[in-house]
Amino acid sequence: MGAWCLPAIGQPDHPDHVECPECGHVNEWSNKFCIKCGASLVGAKQEAGAKQELVRPLRVPQPATLEAGMSRVFHMRDGNVVSGTIIDIEHDSIAVIESPDGLLRIPNREILEEMVDLVKIDETHFVGPVLSEDDYSISIKTPYGVVVVLKRDILTMDRYYGDKKVSWAEEKKRFLPEEELIDIFLDPTAFPLQPHTIYLSGLSLGYGFTRNFMLRTKFGSDFVGDLNLQPHFCLYNRSTGTSELALAFGTGLYNHHSMKYEAGKYSHWIVDPKTDKRLDEEGAVLVDSVLSDPDRKEFFVTSYLVLSRRQSIASGRGKWGWHIGGMTNSMILNKPELKEGSVYEWDDSFIPYRVWAAMDYDLTKRLKFLIEVFADNGHKFINVNDTWDSYFDFGGSPFTVEMQEGDYQPVDLDFGFIYSFNEHFRLGMHFQSPYLEIYWKW
Repeated sequence: MGAWCLPAIGQPDHPDHVECPECGHVNEWSNKFCIKCGASLVGAKQEAGAKQELVRPLRVPQPATLEAGMSRVFHMRDGNVVSGTIIDIEHDSIAVIESPDGLLRIPNREILEEMVDLVKIDETHFVGPVLSEDDYSISIKTPYGVVVVLKRDILTMDRYYGDKKVSWAEEKKRFLPEEELIDIFLDPTAFPLQPHTIYLSGLSLGYGFTRNFMLRTKFGSDFVGDLNLQPHFCLYNRSTGTSELALAFGTGLYNHHSMKYEAGKYSHWIVDPKTDKRLDEEGAVLVDSVLSDPDRKEFFVTSYLVLSRRQSIASGRGKWGWHIGGMTNSMILNKPELKEGSVYEWDDSFIPYRVWAAMDYDLTKRLKFLIEVFADNGHKFINVNDTWDSYFDFGGSPFTVEMQEGDYQPVDLDFGFIYSFNEHFRLGMHFQSPYLEIYWKW
């Protein structure tokens, strides 16, 4: 770690430091293990004696353990702090760091070693230099190999930058949010579920397979025979210490989809060309009466592309992120057929789309604020009672919100909050359908 201390002159009977017998690193007397190499200090303490004065020669700071691919916050001897990713080590002496503020070339000797001394909830104890760190885990190099510890499993953790100690009490003043969003209301972000995580909401069920892939399904549609899968692929993910940028593609595949519900969603675009009356207007006939086959089920596809970025708030107290995306579906090529001879027809300018821009912000460790602006030519404002009736429509399509009625609003906004009661249960509220979000992760 490169710490050093001046010769101890006139110290009290109880020594302040103890030298590691393996690597010679000077540790605080309270340490049980060397924070440099992890070796036991018990023998060294016994040899020194509880009342023996320890006199240390001046030690030269040792260079940090640096490798290409490290992504974390780097502390310098002169007090500068840089967050980023090491993309190269030039001539074994200069670290090339890609940071949000530019490409930096920093001599290795100027970068302080970052060490951690952590204890997990199961009382496992690890000491060693930090190789990499992200929102979910920290990678530590020990004398026995590299270990990766999930942050949710950490009981206590002290950090050391050179000879400066950051205690666990100080570490906890900074926080990571309990909830990393995969959706803003009903729209996806580019970030998938954490690996090996199960997700259950009031509308869908999902599982995170890797850090770049998750799979979901709308179980309400499954219950009525419309089996569906919604794979989500993270095409690009770049983490630079305190920020992360991701681009993702997703699709929804429905094998037996009722096109009557899609016609109802886009009823504004079924029009009588003579009177310009549309099926979403008050007093309009039901969409069933204008479809040539209202019971027709077809293979149906949705697809989206979304770009997201999240980064630490300057104070270290949480994160904020923004998300921009667009979505369409297979009705762009294949619309439900209307009755031959019907006065109604599809508007020639109809192309299904939805685009959105959203932001999330951590107010506290458990509470997030969400806001979204969107343009959707199938969106209608639906009040709470109608949303409730549609969701519990066990005679039609339960656990979904699909209606012909509503006030057509192609551009709208929404905002709300989401609260994490614990590691598994979340509750959200906002001002557009479906109004309430309840879901679990485990």
